Amino acid sequence: MCYPLGYFGFLCILTLIGACGWLMAMPLSHWLVYGVACTFFILYTHVRICSWRFVISLALSLMAACSMIYECCHPQGKARHVQGVFRFEKQFRTRDTRIGGFGQLTLEDGQKLRLYVHAANRRKTVINDVDYYRFSGYIKPLLNPFKSSQNFSFYLWSRFIRWHTSKAQFYPLEVQPPMSWINRCRQTFFNALTTRDATLSHIYRAILMGKKEGVSKEQLNHFFYTGTMHLFAVSGLHVGVVSAFLFFVGRLFFFPFCIRWLLTSGGVLLYGTIVGWSPSTLRATLMVGFVLLAQLVARPVKGVNTFFNTMGLTLLLNPFELWDVGFQLSYGTVASILCIGVPLSNWYARKRHHVSNWQLSCIVSFCASAMSSLFSIYYWNLFSPWAFVANLFLIPLASVIVVMGMVSWGLYCILPISVTAVEWMAYGCLWVLLKSVDFLEHLPFAICKISMTQTLFWTALFLFMCVTAKPLKGGPLNRK
Repeated sequence: MCYPLGYFGFLCILTLIGACGWLMAMPLSHWLVYGVACTFFILYTHVRICSWRFVISLALSLMAACSMIYECCHPQGKARHVQGVFRFEKQFRTRDTRIGGFGQLTLEDGQKLRLYVHAANRRKTVINDVDYYRFSGYIKPLLNPFKSSQNFSFYLWSRFIRWHTSKAQFYPLEVQPPMSWINRCRQTFFNALTTRDATLSHIYRAILMGKKEGVSKEQLNHFFYTGTMHLFAVSGLHVGVVSAFLFFVGRLFFFPFCIRWLLTSGGVLLYGTIVGWSPSTLRATLMVGFVLLAQLVARPVKGVNTFFNTMGLTLLLNPFELWDVGFQLSYGTVASILCIGVPLSNWYARKRHHVSNWQLSCIVSFCASAMSSLFSIYYWNLFSPWAFVANLFLIPLASVIVVMGMVSWGLYCILPISVTAVEWMAYGCLWVLLKSVDFLEHLPFAICKISMTQTLFWTALFLFMCVTAKPLKGGPLNRK
């Protein structure tokens, strides 16, 4: 049996990240999960013992085990998250190098902290000891397990710190950074998402941009308890609707394929940059990018391969995303759709010759709701039985709202006076959305508090992997 390359690539990526445990210094429990994942993929991918894939997988798994042993021997090597206001202990000048300048930071309580500082735009800057800076990131002690040279450790550590400082706002408190072109686009997009009601405008921006600051806590609880909080997380729904809308606009104006491809890919990248690269946004953008690339080179698109390649690329960019709740929820839901929902709907379509798209969408939605409910029970001890029914109606409605938001942004940039009509239509859709969520919350058994231990959670995920990875002969998940 030949499995897609995505499975083997995912195995190699997991084990390679585990082998880098010496330099990443993550907690021991995280590496144990890596070891379980490596063992599972070795057992259930049907590779021969004498094959080169098995030898490579076994070698990488042993390296991951060595990293766990090293973690036990050096518990002080764990990374820790720090944030707050800092001042520079002494004046220094950043070097125009690939790694960046080195400086000494001091917390307000006197605790010293060493940090690599990356010079923005590769320009030499002078930082005085009277300046106060805001910083948020991860700090790792420089432990070298190889007892030789620390150059590679310093390099990886500096890359890791630079990635977090680039996402944080690292600048003097009394000096505001200049507004860049992407901030101008973000501000224009924010101003375009308005309605005649301030409350609905905040919900409008939360759906399109993921900004929940303006939404009241009571309204957030309504969406949270009904299992529809995912509408406020920019994910595959939003990116998929944006890409389909841009591709449709290109076909509407009879653009050639290359122009449509550039319009869609550029628009998706711009949208992701505006709303921020959260795990779900990055996953959806990469999957859309793989699909567009396959269309450009005229290759068939395989959803499972695209999914695992996207996950591997995301983990290579930042391995610590694996322990983010949004990352787990996003990728877990998509995995349930691709590995259970799609094969199950295909099997159901073969058994019944006349099947409507509504029935197939119900099967896919049920699988996604089941996986998201598993994470909701484990992390928040909440289960919403009506989430499955709510998503069947609210997801298409949210798709319409996303399209209206993109139309409003385009009209706001070209002809602002014509945005009023779109604002009224968006107001009606948002009003229906809010009333539907309020109605679902007052239904019987709308909120069920259920607790789940860590053992049950990992057991359920392991059973899910077994069902999806090992084919069942004659069953609905049998791959041919």
